[in-house]
This record gives sequence, structure tokens and C-alpha cells, in this order.
Amino acid sequence: MDKASITRLVALVVSLVGYFGINVPSNVQELLVFIVFTVVSAYGFWKNNYISQKGKKQKEVIEREGLK
Repeated sequence: MDKASITRLVALVVSLVGYFGINVPSNVQELLVFIVFTVVSAYGFWKNNYISQKGKKQKEVIEREGLK
């Protein structure tokens, strides 16, 4: 699944919840927002930093080639 598919899926779920009139308590909404924010932040941190072994090797190649 790509980013656009995930966005469409979330929009569909939100639309269906609104259409059927399901009332979600605000504390549950806040918890879901917190979870999504945490997961997206952790993913972004992982992808944009040289943390894994593969990332460390990539950083070495970039520095060796003088690209950074």
C-alpha cells in the first residue's frame, strides 16, 4: 500500500463512521491521534537517519564519495 491508498482508506473509514452516526468519545479520538502521530514520527525518524546497519553503510559511502 502506498501513501495515497492509506489516506483513502482512512478517509473511507471516517466517512463511514460519520454516515452511520457512530459517536466516538473524545478521549478515544485523542488516543488514536496520539498513536498515529507517534507511529508516523518514529517511521520518519527511522527513514531519515542513519540508524540501521544499512543506513550506516550508506552514510559511509556518501562521505567517502564526498557527497555530503
